[in-house]
Amino acid sequence: MTAHLHSDERQPDMAQDVPVLDLTEWKEADTAQRAAIAARLDAALRQTGLFLLAGHGVPDELTDRMRTEGRAFFGLPREGKERYRVSRPYDNGWRGLGALQVGALDGKPDTSDLHEAFHVGPTHRTGDPAFDALYYPDNKWPDEQPALRETVLAYTGHMTRVAHEVMGVLADVLALPADFFTSRCARATWTQNVNWYPSLTSLGEIQPGQMRVGPHTDFGTLSLLDRQPGIGGLEVWNEEDGWFEPPFVPGTLVVNLGDLMSLWTDGRWRALRHRVLAPSSIAPDEELVSLVYFFETDPDAEIVPLPAPVGGGAGLSPVIAGESILQKVGATVSLPG
Repeated sequence: MTAHLHSDERQPDMAQDVPVLDLTEWKEADTAQRAAIAARLDAALRQTGLFLLAGHGVPDELTDRMRTEGRAFFGLPREGKERYRVSRPYDNGWRGLGALQVGALDGKPDTSDLHEAFHVGPTHRTGDPAFDALYYPDNKWPDEQPALRETVLAYTGHMTRVAHEVMGVLADVLALPADFFTSRCARATWTQNVNWYPSLTSLGEIQPGQMRVGPHTDFGTLSLLDRQPGIGGLEVWNEEDGWFEPPFVPGTLVVNLGDLMSLWTDGRWRALRHRVLAPSSIAPDEELVSLVYFFETDPDAEIVPLPAPVGGGAGLSPVIAGESILQKVGATVSLPG
C-alpha cells in the first residue's frame, strides 16, 4: 500500500503503509497541511522507519548515468578493480563479492553478502590530518573510467542537498527548530554506494540463508536509496507485518532511518530493519544496481537523545556519532573478500 501525503487524506490503518512525501508539495503547504503530513510521517517512522520521497529534483538522466558508469566499473577485470580496493573497514573504493557481512549485527556473522560495492565519500576536510584520515578517507577514482568521477560528484551533490532538506522536514515533524539536525551536519560524513547484485546464473550455487544484503539497520541518521525492482529485491520489517516488500514507485527515493536517528529521538522513531533477498531461480539472469547514500552527522557531534515528550522515552545513552559508526562498520566487514 502506498499513500501520498496530502492533507485531506485520512487512512488510519498503517499496516504496510509506506507514505510518499513530495518535497515540492511540502514546501508549498500551509501550516494545517504540513501538520497533517507530519502526523502521517511520524506514524510511519514510529512503526517501520521509512517513507518514499518524490519532488526531490534529482535528474533522471543523472541517475541513469550513475547506474551505467557503476555497472561499467564492476565489469572491469578483477585485477583492474583490485587497484581500488578498500584497505580498512571505513574506507572508500571497491569491495569485492563477499567482503561485507552486514547481517553480523543481526546474528548471522558467517554469511557474506552477494554483492560488490563501490564507495565514495565527501571531499571536505577539517585540517586535522589524523581526524581527516579517520573520518574522511580519500576517494579512489578509476583511471580507466574518468566519467565515473564526474558523474558521482554531480549525483552526490544532489544527495547531500536532499539529505539536508529531509533532515529539515524531520525537525519540523518533531516541532524542533528547522536547523536542529542540520546544524550538526556542516561537515557530515556520508558514503555513496553503488551496489551491484550479480545474477544467480553468474554466481552459481549460493549458501543456505545467503542474501544480496543480510538483515540489518543502517548506522547513520538516514539513507537515500534509488532501487530497481526485482525478484531478489528489498524487503523491510516491522513488528506488525513482519517482512514485506515496500512499494516501488518510479522516480521516488526510499528514505529510511538509521541507528543514529533512532537514538537521537530516544526510540520514538525506528531504524529500519531491512534486507535484500538472494537472486531467485524464478529470474536466474536478473542483476540489479542500487544507489545508496548513507548520511550521518559531523563525526565529533555528540548525539544526545531528545527528552520526552519529543523523544520516545527509551532511556538510550548519548554517543559520539563518528565513534559509533566506526565501531559498527568494523563489525560487518571482511577485508579479504
